[in-house]
Amino acid sequence: MATTNGDGAAATRGTWWGWPLQAWSPPSLAPSELTQPINSGWSFFNVTYNNSSAPAIERDVLQQHSYGRQIGRLMDALSVLVERLPAGAKDDRRIKDFLALAKEVAQIKENARLPRLERLQKDIEALRQEDPKAYVQLKAMLAR
Repeated sequence: MATTNGDGAAATRGTWWGWPLQAWSPPSLAPSELTQPINSGWSFFNVTYNNSSAPAIERDVLQQHSYGRQIGRLMDALSVLVERLPAGAKDDRRIKDFLALAKEVAQIKENARLPRLERLQKDIEALRQEDPKAYVQLKAMLAR
């Protein structure tokens, strides 16, 4: 037996087909609130102070030389040593991986150093040498 609410519409409360739905709501696929620490207890502050046996020294070193600078200098020194390896030793997968990484880092540094106009000039010159036909097309487009 249906009942009506205040505006005359039928309400399902009290009817036999509505009773299980009144006490049950479908589960949510997403949480209503999500707070989850990622790598809890870790941050640059904690790495410096909590994970160091000499936090004051580490802080002083980091004020002068970032982790990136320190790693870069290690890579430079290791590159010199790798250059001096006998040819057969350079076939080692670890050496090849290091050389590939060093090359990628060097390219990233070079790209960051060059102002946009210089990079564009280098790209156009490379196009002129590698694909003369495309270079002529680009030159004509820019002349318009």
